[in-house]
Amino acid sequence: MFKSVVHILLASIKQFGDKPIILHKKDGQYTPISYRDFGEAVETLTHGLATVGLRPGDRIAILSDNRPEWPQTDFAIFALRGVTVPIYQTLPPNQIAYILNDAGVRAIFVDSPQQYQKIAQIRKDVPSLEFVFSYGALPEAGETVVSFQELLSSGETHRREHPGFFLQSVEAIDPTETCSLVYTSGTTGNPKGVMLHHRGFVADIVNSEKVLNLFPEDVFLSFLPLSHLYERLAGHWCAMYRGCTIGYAESLDTVIDDIQLVRPTVMVSVPRLYEKISTRVIDQVESGSAVKQKLFYWALKTGQTYHARKHDHKLDGWTRFKYRLADRLVFQKIKQRLGGRFRCPISGGAPLPVQTLKFFEAMGLPIIEGYGMTETHLIITLTPPGKIHYGSCGKPIPGVELKIAEDGEILVRGETLMKGYYNKPELTREVIDPDGWLHTGDIGYLDDEQFLYITDRKKNILVTAGGKNVAPAPIEHALKQSRYIEDVCLVGDRRKFISAVIVPDYETLRQWARENGLPELTQEQLVQHERIQQLIAAEIERLQADFARFEKVKKFVLLPEPLSVEKGELTPSLKIKRNVVEKRYKHLIDFLYQD
Repeated sequence: MFKSVVHILLASIKQFGDKPIILHKKDGQYTPISYRDFGEAVETLTHGLATVGLRPGDRIAILSDNRPEWPQTDFAIFALRGVTVPIYQTLPPNQIAYILNDAGVRAIFVDSPQQYQKIAQIRKDVPSLEFVFSYGALPEAGETVVSFQELLSSGETHRREHPGFFLQSVEAIDPTETCSLVYTSGTTGNPKGVMLHHRGFVADIVNSEKVLNLFPEDVFLSFLPLSHLYERLAGHWCAMYRGCTIGYAESLDTVIDDIQLVRPTVMVSVPRLYEKISTRVIDQVESGSAVKQKLFYWALKTGQTYHARKHDHKLDGWTRFKYRLADRLVFQKIKQRLGGRFRCPISGGAPLPVQTLKFFEAMGLPIIEGYGMTETHLIITLTPPGKIHYGSCGKPIPGVELKIAEDGEILVRGETLMKGYYNKPELTREVIDPDGWLHTGDIGYLDDEQFLYITDRKKNILVTAGGKNVAPAPIEHALKQSRYIEDVCLVGDRRKFISAVIVPDYETLRQWARENGLPELTQEQLVQHERIQQLIAAEIERLQADFARFEKVKKFVLLPEPLSVEKGELTPSLKIKRNVVEKRYKHLIDFLYQD
């Protein structure tokens, strides 16, 4: 086993030197950076950090969009035996100040005037902050900011004068010391700093890859923020461990176009992207001719039958023939739109709808689902290749133990557990019991083959006035299958029945309104229109047919604007803060319960 994440990188540099590690857009064209050049930048930057007086144990934050300098900085901090503190780019200044003060951050890297302004606004409130480094040009900052190039330049001088410094520093790494403080964006209260270490990271990378089966020829498309451990570990470190190449999307808005340019074989994503891809394909089919529609749905059914029979070891020659035909006539065209090389979709961060899973599986692109937490260095379970259990998020990776408590809570144990919450020993004792089991706060169950199914968060359970326990997540996920519904927050704790606060898909609603003879409406007029209300009511009725009567949404409210991180309604990882939503829209919710 490797001593640290830096040792994983150094081994890959030795093995894959001239191969591209990163593809990034420069003047509209993708430019490669080799493993060797990436490593050179990491080593020089480590020297540069030392020249300004940063030392082992110092907390160094990164507040930046994805760019090659982000992981270079991360590895340089590790090599110096410092502690990386990633910060979500969407956080407002007051929340950034909380994290910087709680962690005692000495230095921070920023990438834009917008992020620099946040730091300039709070700098006087963060006494520990001595250095601000900038990836891009910040002419208005003056001498208060040191540029990345200046750091590299001073690092080159230091490197010539102290040629053995880098390797000595790397070899001095203690695998159990905290190397990253990752602040979890809890749905209640202030974020908590999770103390993570190299031993946990290395175990998670190596044992996850045993399930993923990556190849040096694989190309990843990266578009999730590196400030989230999901992208950092699964989308970067696992790829680097196997000598893969990582192509950066230009932005979230350009992902579909960037797929055509990068032509990835692997994507690490949240379910929403896969849902949007399947919805876009079906929308295009529905707007086509009757013949086109018939051919597509025949192919989809054929693909699903093929994979069901393959799973049951009951494949026959006729089904194989029909599947080859469906693939040639329909699926190959869809896969070409995904770059033509796509083989391994990975999904995490939220439950994946079964119908989306079946859509991709029919095309021969079975999605690998995972479940993880920051507190476990990320990955806990993954779907083994070719062993999909619908509704499950896979089996524990090697080295991870799972069990279900009497109240249904999922418990985790193994070498990937965090050291604890920084400055919060009491809270650490609350979540890690004396036997070493981490209490995840998630409710779920294991089937006979040890596949894990998650039903909801423990604290999300709604108890109706009639004493019925309702898990919101399965109902919310069912309703989000509607093309007209973007997001859902169920309410109804201690109330007579369950209701929903719904964020509609405004663009799709506008299209429906145009096709159904409604005039141009503002978003507020749109959500209040009687026919739109009837449309959503019919969708809710259709999608919750399989739920018990007490679980069904009886009434709903449509919001005229989406929930946002800025308004405090979503966490930086875009999870709904249920208590904030209930409080902010209390007047609308109360109206639903008037007799």
